[in-house]
Amino acid sequence: MLNTALIYFLEVVNAGSLTVAAQKLHVAPSAISRMVQKLEDEYQTRLFDRHARGMVLTESGELLAAYARRAHLESERAHSEIRDLRHVGQRLIKLSANQAFGRELLPRVMGEFRKTEPTVQFELAILQSAEINARVRKGQDDIGLSYNLSPPEGVHVQYARRIPAYAVMAANHPLADRKLLSLNEIVPWPVALMGPGSTIRFIIDLCCMHEKISLDIALTSNNQGAIQNFCRDWGAISFASHLTVLASTERGELVAIPLSNGELHQRNLHIQTLQRRELPSSAARFMQLLIRHIDNFYA
Repeated sequence: MLNTALIYFLEVVNAGSLTVAAQKLHVAPSAISRMVQKLEDEYQTRLFDRHARGMVLTESGELLAAYARRAHLESERAHSEIRDLRHVGQRLIKLSANQAFGRELLPRVMGEFRKTEPTVQFELAILQSAEINARVRKGQDDIGLSYNLSPPEGVHVQYARRIPAYAVMAANHPLADRKLLSLNEIVPWPVALMGPGSTIRFIIDLCCMHEKISLDIALTSNNQGAIQNFCRDWGAISFASHLTVLASTERGELVAIPLSNGELHQRNLHIQTLQRRELPSSAARFMQLLIRHIDNFYA
């Protein structure tokens, strides 16, 4: 367990100010200030630069914060392992993921995992890639799944796989029986796209720019469910990995057709964890089950 000084220090790091940290810990700001000063005296270095906008970590502070986060998570892991051995209490696995994995793949694997380990609980946040990477780096989540064009920084990449993009449309769409499509062949049809900031939108826009293609964008949304419903009911075409529309294709509502444009296959799935942290055994087992699901799907 972390000592009080490190607990207070981490709260200031997370809050960005002494006042907010004091409110969260229900102590006086002066008490936190004394603990931070104690650590600075112990390490004989400044841990924060004090600015009007709040407390900003120095390089030394960044090192101590990384250590404190790992130590805190190791303490939690030890508690979890002990509870596992005694078969008492719930075990919580925290995840963050893009919508591509959070809507269908992860709930499916979670359900299967709980068949054999019914005491496990999950907490899932659906976010964009940069937010997922930040949460894993800070130790807020055990496991992060994200699409990236290059490996995420400051984390341990446990698994990486190139994931191709598909054209997704209703099963009765005039193009639904095609074995392969190019982006140029989709130009006459309305499309539904994720908003700016998503990796799939970035590579679609990049490909359109290089090939001088202009798509008929009927819908832009940050919600995959809305996009899939629009494609199913109103004849639009969207772009996604097959994993994103797994349940809908299994039910026969949508079809996913491979795309011939090489630029549309640049995305990589990365499963990431905090550097130099050993996952709790239940989280490690879940991650291995998840990887097996992905490998089996693409096998």
